Amino acid sequence: MPISDPEKKRIAQQARLVMKICFKCGARNDINATRCRKCRNPYLRLKNRTLGVKK
Repeated sequence: MPISDPEKKRIAQQARLVMKICFKCGARNDINATRCRKCRNPYLRLKNRTLGVKK
């Protein structure tokens, strides 16, 4: 079910897309993290934020 309210859509996208992913264990971390919360690995990447229809 699509969200029509733009404010709710912005909040949902912020929660789902703005995070860092650990290269080693794949854990989701806060955007301000410098090390992984699970394995303490400092090698983090930004989550891929491309939006589109799944095929």
